[in-house]
Amino acid sequence: MNTLVRPMHDVRRTLDIDLVADFTCPWSWLGMVQLTRALGNLSGDIETRLRWHPFRMTPEQRANASPRSFHDYLAERLPPGISVPFAEKSLTEAGRELGIDFHFEKLGALPSTAEAHRLVQLAADEGHHANVAAAIFRAYFERGVDIGDVDVLAGIAAEAGLSEIIIRTFRETRAGDSALAGSEDRLRGFGVRSVPNLLFGGRVLVPGTLNVATYVHALDQALFPSESEEEPQQPTLH
Repeated sequence: MNTLVRPMHDVRRTLDIDLVADFTCPWSWLGMVQLTRALGNLSGDIETRLRWHPFRMTPEQRANASPRSFHDYLAERLPPGISVPFAEKSLTEAGRELGIDFHFEKLGALPSTAEAHRLVQLAADEGHHANVAAAIFRAYFERGVDIGDVDVLAGIAAEAGLSEIIIRTFRETRAGDSALAGSEDRLRGFGVRSVPNLLFGGRVLVPGTLNVATYVHALDQALFPSESEEEPQQPTLH
Protein backbone atom coordinates (compact mmCIF):
# COMPACT_ATOMS: atom_id res chain seq x y z
CA MET A 1 0.00 0.00 0.00
CA ASN A 2 1.51 3.31 -1.10
CA THR A 3 -1.02 5.85 0.18
CA LEU A 4 0.55 8.20 2.71
CA VAL A 5 -1.00 10.68 5.08
CA ARG A 6 0.10 14.20 4.07
CA PRO A 7 3.47 15.26 5.55
CA MET A 8 3.47 17.52 8.58
CA HIS A 9 6.32 19.78 7.37
CA ASP A 10 8.32 19.05 10.54
CA VAL A 11 5.54 20.34 12.83
CA ARG A 12 5.05 17.94 15.71
CA ARG A 13 1.46 16.86 16.27
CA THR A 14 -0.10 14.51 18.81
CA LEU A 15 -3.07 12.39 17.85
CA ASP A 16 -5.16 10.40 20.32
CA ILE A 17 -6.80 7.27 18.95
CA ASP A 18 -9.55 5.62 20.98
CA LEU A 19 -10.20 1.94 20.28
CA VAL A 20 -13.32 0.27 21.67
CA ALA A 21 -12.95 -3.50 21.42
CA ASP A 22 -13.50 -6.93 22.95
CA PHE A 23 -11.19 -9.92 22.90
CA THR A 24 -13.65 -12.53 21.64
CA CYS A 25 -14.60 -10.31 18.70
CA PRO A 26 -12.62 -11.26 15.56
CA TRP A 27 -13.49 -7.95 13.92
CA SER A 28 -11.87 -6.13 16.84
CA TRP A 29 -8.58 -7.88 16.12
CA LEU A 30 -8.85 -7.19 12.40
CA GLY A 31 -9.51 -3.53 13.17
CA MET A 32 -6.53 -3.27 15.50
CA VAL A 33 -4.14 -4.77 12.94
CA GLN A 34 -5.55 -2.59 10.15
CA LEU A 35 -5.05 0.43 12.37
CA THR A 36 -1.42 -0.56 12.90
CA ARG A 37 -0.96 -0.80 9.12
CA ALA A 38 -2.57 2.61 8.66
CA LEU A 39 -0.31 4.20 11.26
CA GLY A 40 2.65 2.96 9.22
CA ASN A 41 1.56 5.40 6.51
CA LEU A 42 2.02 8.45 8.70
CA SER A 43 4.83 10.77 7.68
CA GLY A 44 6.33 13.62 9.63
CA ASP A 45 6.89 14.05 13.35
CA ILE A 46 3.56 12.76 14.65
CA GLU A 47 3.03 11.13 18.03
CA THR A 48 0.04 8.79 18.23
CA ARG A 49 -1.42 7.62 21.52
CA LEU A 50 -3.68 4.58 21.50
CA ARG A 51 -6.25 4.48 24.28
CA TRP A 52 -7.92 1.12 24.90
CA HIS A 53 -11.59 1.10 25.90
CA PRO A 54 -13.00 -2.27 27.03
CA PHE A 55 -16.52 -3.17 26.00
CA ARG A 56 -17.67 -6.71 26.71
CA MET A 57 -20.10 -7.96 24.11
CA THR A 58 -21.36 -10.82 26.28
CA PRO A 59 -22.54 -10.69 29.91
CA GLU A 60 -20.87 -12.83 32.53
CA GLN A 61 -22.14 -16.40 32.78
CA ARG A 62 -24.57 -17.04 35.60
CA ALA A 63 -23.63 -19.77 38.06
CA ASN A 64 -24.60 -23.24 36.80
CA ALA A 65 -25.57 -21.82 33.40
CA SER A 66 -24.65 -23.84 30.33
CA PRO A 67 -21.50 -22.38 28.74
CA ARG A 68 -21.98 -20.59 25.44
CA SER A 69 -19.76 -21.53 22.54
CA PHE A 70 -17.85 -19.07 20.41
CA HIS A 71 -19.77 -20.28 17.38
CA ASP A 72 -23.13 -19.51 19.05
CA TYR A 73 -21.82 -16.05 19.93
CA LEU A 74 -20.66 -15.49 16.34
CA ALA A 75 -24.01 -16.62 14.94
CA GLU A 76 -25.82 -14.06 17.11
CA ARG A 77 -23.70 -11.24 15.68
CA LEU A 78 -24.17 -12.12 12.01
CA PRO A 79 -26.79 -10.49 9.79
CA PRO A 80 -29.64 -12.66 8.49
CA GLY A 81 -28.61 -14.99 5.70
CA ILE A 82 -24.93 -15.18 6.69
CA SER A 83 -23.88 -18.56 8.04
CA VAL A 84 -21.16 -19.17 10.61
CA PRO A 85 -19.01 -21.26 8.17
CA PHE A 86 -19.20 -18.48 5.56
CA ALA A 87 -18.32 -15.82 8.14
CA GLU A 88 -15.38 -17.84 9.47
CA LYS A 89 -14.09 -18.42 5.93
CA SER A 90 -14.35 -14.69 5.15
CA LEU A 91 -12.65 -13.74 8.41
CA THR A 92 -9.87 -16.25 7.79
CA GLU A 93 -9.20 -14.85 4.33
CA ALA A 94 -9.24 -11.26 5.57
CA GLY A 95 -6.93 -12.18 8.44
CA ARG A 96 -4.46 -13.97 6.20
CA GLU A 97 -3.86 -10.76 4.25
CA LEU A 98 -2.97 -9.03 7.53
CA GLY A 99 -0.78 -11.77 8.99
CA ILE A 100 -3.54 -13.13 11.25
CA ASP A 101 -3.96 -16.91 11.35
CA PHE A 102 -7.48 -17.53 12.62
CA HIS A 103 -8.14 -21.04 13.98
CA PHE A 104 -11.82 -21.03 14.81
CA GLU A 105 -11.84 -24.82 15.16
CA LYS A 106 -9.80 -24.42 18.35
CA LEU A 107 -12.42 -22.24 20.06
CA GLY A 108 -14.85 -23.93 22.43
CA ALA A 109 -16.73 -22.37 25.33
CA LEU A 110 -16.74 -18.59 25.21
CA PRO A 111 -14.43 -17.21 27.92
CA SER A 112 -15.12 -14.17 30.06
CA THR A 113 -13.00 -11.24 28.86
CA ALA A 114 -13.19 -9.30 32.13
CA GLU A 115 -9.73 -10.38 33.35
CA ALA A 116 -8.15 -9.74 29.95
CA HIS A 117 -9.53 -6.20 29.89
CA ARG A 118 -8.38 -5.62 33.47
CA LEU A 119 -4.87 -6.71 32.49
CA VAL A 120 -4.77 -4.29 29.56
CA GLN A 121 -5.95 -1.46 31.82
CA LEU A 122 -3.00 -2.17 34.14
CA ALA A 123 -0.58 -2.53 31.21
CA ALA A 124 -1.46 1.01 30.15
CA ASP A 125 0.46 2.28 33.19
CA GLU A 126 3.66 1.13 31.46
CA GLY A 127 2.56 1.91 27.92
CA HIS A 128 2.44 -1.78 27.02
CA HIS A 129 -1.32 -2.04 26.56
CA ALA A 130 -1.18 -2.30 22.74
CA ASN A 131 1.38 -5.12 22.88
CA VAL A 132 -0.51 -6.98 25.58
CA ALA A 133 -3.85 -6.58 23.78
CA ALA A 134 -2.39 -7.89 20.52
CA ALA A 135 -0.84 -10.85 22.35
CA ILE A 136 -4.19 -11.71 23.96
CA PHE A 137 -5.97 -11.61 20.60
CA ARG A 138 -3.32 -13.83 19.03
CA ALA A 139 -3.34 -16.32 21.91
CA TYR A 140 -7.11 -16.69 21.72
CA PHE A 141 -7.77 -16.77 17.99
CA GLU A 142 -4.62 -18.60 16.86
CA ARG A 143 -4.01 -21.00 19.75
CA GLY A 144 -7.44 -21.20 21.36
CA VAL A 145 -6.11 -20.59 24.88
CA ASP A 146 -8.42 -19.73 27.78
CA ILE A 147 -8.07 -15.96 28.07
CA GLY A 148 -10.42 -16.00 31.04
CA ASP A 149 -7.73 -17.67 33.16
CA VAL A 150 -5.58 -15.33 35.26
CA ASP A 151 -2.51 -17.59 35.14
CA VAL A 152 -2.73 -17.91 31.35
CA LEU A 153 -3.06 -14.14 31.01
CA ALA A 154 -0.07 -13.56 33.31
CA GLY A 155 2.03 -15.74 31.02
CA ILE A 156 0.86 -13.83 27.95
CA ALA A 157 1.68 -10.55 29.69
CA ALA A 158 5.19 -11.70 30.56
CA GLU A 159 5.85 -12.71 26.95
CA ALA A 160 4.58 -9.30 25.81
CA GLY A 161 7.11 -7.51 28.02
CA LEU A 162 4.94 -6.43 30.94
CA SER A 163 6.87 -5.91 34.19
CA GLU A 164 6.74 -8.34 37.09
CA ILE A 165 5.35 -5.57 39.29
CA ILE A 166 2.26 -5.08 37.10
CA ILE A 167 1.81 -8.81 36.61
CA ARG A 168 1.95 -9.35 40.38
CA THR A 169 -0.58 -6.56 40.89
CA PHE A 170 -2.83 -8.22 38.33
CA ARG A 171 -2.61 -11.63 39.97
CA GLU A 172 -2.77 -10.62 43.62
CA THR A 173 -5.23 -7.69 43.65
CA ARG A 174 -8.44 -6.56 41.99
CA ALA A 175 -6.85 -3.39 40.65
CA GLY A 176 -8.55 -2.31 37.43
CA ASP A 177 -12.03 -3.63 38.23
CA SER A 178 -13.56 -0.20 38.82
CA ALA A 179 -11.93 1.20 35.68
CA LEU A 180 -13.45 -1.61 33.62
CA ALA A 181 -16.97 -1.02 34.93
CA GLY A 182 -16.67 2.74 34.62
CA SER A 183 -15.43 2.55 31.03
CA GLU A 184 -18.28 0.32 29.94
CA ASP A 185 -20.88 2.52 31.64
CA ARG A 186 -19.53 5.62 29.86
CA LEU A 187 -19.54 3.87 26.49
CA ARG A 188 -23.13 2.72 26.90
CA GLY A 189 -24.01 6.28 27.81
CA PHE A 190 -22.50 7.39 24.49
CA GLY A 191 -24.67 4.85 22.66
CA VAL A 192 -22.04 2.19 22.00
CA ARG A 193 -23.68 -1.17 21.44
CA SER A 194 -21.12 -3.08 19.43
CA VAL A 195 -17.40 -3.34 18.67
CA PRO A 196 -15.03 -2.35 17.24
CA ASN A 197 -15.22 1.44 17.16
CA LEU A 198 -12.32 3.79 16.44
CA LEU A 199 -12.27 7.50 17.23
CA PHE A 200 -9.45 9.57 15.72
CA GLY A 201 -8.47 12.80 17.41
CA GLY A 202 -11.78 12.95 19.28
CA ARG A 203 -13.59 13.95 16.08
CA VAL A 204 -13.51 11.27 13.34
CA LEU A 205 -15.48 8.15 14.24
CA VAL A 206 -15.06 4.92 12.28
CA PRO A 207 -17.51 2.25 13.45
CA GLY A 208 -16.92 -1.39 12.57
CA THR A 209 -14.03 -2.97 10.72
CA LEU A 210 -13.36 -1.45 7.32
CA ASN A 211 -9.95 -1.43 5.62
CA VAL A 212 -6.53 0.16 5.86
CA ALA A 213 -7.33 2.79 3.23
CA THR A 214 -10.36 3.94 5.23
CA TYR A 215 -8.27 4.28 8.39
CA VAL A 216 -5.63 6.25 6.47
CA HIS A 217 -8.37 8.59 5.26
CA ALA A 218 -9.67 8.95 8.83
CA LEU A 219 -6.15 9.80 10.03
CA ASP A 220 -5.88 12.42 7.32
CA GLN A 221 -9.21 13.95 8.33
CA ALA A 222 -8.24 14.00 12.00
CA LEU A 223 -4.85 15.58 11.37
CA PHE A 224 -5.92 18.02 8.66
CA PRO A 225 -9.51 19.22 9.27
CA SER A 226 -10.75 21.62 6.64
CA GLU A 227 -10.25 25.22 7.68
CA SER A 228 -13.87 25.93 6.78
CA GLU A 229 -15.14 22.93 8.70
CA GLU A 230 -16.56 23.77 12.08
CA GLU A 231 -14.98 21.63 14.77
CA PRO A 232 -17.71 19.35 16.21
CA GLN A 233 -18.18 19.18 19.95
CA GLN A 234 -18.04 15.48 20.72
CA PRO A 235 -17.77 13.83 24.11
CA THR A 236 -14.38 12.30 24.78
CA LEU A 237 -14.20 8.58 25.49
CA HIS A 238 -11.27 8.98 27.86
